[in-house]
Amino acid sequence: MRRILVIDGHPDAGSYCAALAHAYTEGARAGGHDVRLLRLREMRFDPILHGGFTHPQPLEPDLVQARDAVRWCEHFVIVTPCWWWHVPALLKGFIDRVFLPGVGVDYLKRPPYIHKLLKGRSARVIYTQNSPQAVAFLAREDLFWRNMRRAFLRHCGFRPVRRTLLANMQSASPKRRERWLRQVRALGRAGC
Repeated sequence: MRRILVIDGHPDAGSYCAALAHAYTEGARAGGHDVRLLRLREMRFDPILHGGFTHPQPLEPDLVQARDAVRWCEHFVIVTPCWWWHVPALLKGFIDRVFLPGVGVDYLKRPPYIHKLLKGRSARVIYTQNSPQAVAFLAREDLFWRNMRRAFLRHCGFRPVRRTLLANMQSASPKRRERWLRQVRALGRAGC
């Protein structure tokens, strides 16, 4: 049994990503895991980190709960679309506001210059994109995945960091989408 935090990062409640987050959560609960699901679109917070790291900005109650859930979890799952080779603004704002120094990392004045505060936790990013995976890699060097894995999750100490990429969304048939939901439900059941 694992403590799993699932982040539904899509701003639309009727999205396929919302269905994926639900499927993962449902599978994880069926597998006996302790699961918390955060739907960012239902949370009340300012997604703009107005003063950067130099001027502390108080966390809204929803972000305090989210921060505590991040510290609580053993496995961290993000479900999101890939837009403009990045996450939606709502998810980016959530990351900026929650994974501050003292939560994700601490910055040090001497080598190694960074202390990763979320070591010992694993992560998975489940994401959709309209383009084929080969296009994302060849045309953009898979910037989305490189950023999520290296610049965010590994930077905070998550390891291993895995992905489930669901590409060609525009042409995916209902049968294929249902198969993907089953696969994601199985990942949840396994807690990975």
